[in-house]
Amino acid sequence: MRSHPVRGFALVSAVFLAAISLTVSASANSLYQGSVGSSGVVGTALPGQALWTYYQTIQMGQICPPGANAHQICNTDSNGDNIIRLINPNGAANGNLAGAKPQTVCAMIYVFDKDQEMGECCGCPLSSAQLATFSVIQNLTANWALAGADDGATSFDPSNGLGAIAIIAATPNAGPTCAGLSGACHGGCDPTNIPGYSVTIANNLLGSITHNQLVAGNPLGGQAVIGITEIPLSDDGGGNPTNLIYLQNQCGALIGNSTLGGFCNCPVE
Repeated sequence: MRSHPVRGFALVSAVFLAAISLTVSASANSLYQGSVGSSGVVGTALPGQALWTYYQTIQMGQICPPGANAHQICNTDSNGDNIIRLINPNGAANGNLAGAKPQTVCAMIYVFDKDQEMGECCGCPLSSAQLATFSVIQNLTANWALAGADDGATSFDPSNGLGAIAIIAATPNAGPTCAGLSGACHGGCDPTNIPGYSVTIANNLLGSITHNQLVAGNPLGGQAVIGITEIPLSDDGGGNPTNLIYLQNQCGALIGNSTLGGFCNCPVE
């Protein structure tokens, strides 16, 4: 008879722990959907549909003085190029295997300067298990659409030496030659609003960026330590719907101005 209270306690404890587990699971599901409510459900979205990062290739950064103006680059320093590495984890790399199906994913790339203005965009195809290595200086900022607009910059501080990059994963949406698109489309990847594309759970990308930068010391004097830092690209899940439309429309306007500028290029591995 003495075992009954013990068994009852064990049963109550098991029910309590199960309730906690369900509560934590529901909370995690809600947070996964970006919701603070209890109605969130587990989504099937894969990471890496919308990736963001910053690039920094400017040199001669300085300490921000009090009251620095908006055009002054300070509290930052770089020692050269940045390298972005992308990997397509979708599909099978060997289509000759039984049941294997290769899957090409487009990396739709949009490059912004320090004033949040888009200066280049392009679409690059990645086949299954492919590694694509982009030089920010050579591939992503060498054909800037806003050439000559210095925004108060100096020769050591070009306007496109610091900014943000968005990389969106999408299905190929154009012909393999991308005729008449001024060089922004490669291998069937059109980053503009015509024809446009949708972001779905069918595609995702993985990646990182390497910065060559000042990691210690005073840029105004004393011992400076230059180092290589590599960080993962920031994962924005499926991305913001309004921003996805803006990226495509702005890219279309950027490369549709007949200046032959504004499109980046894909690396040749």
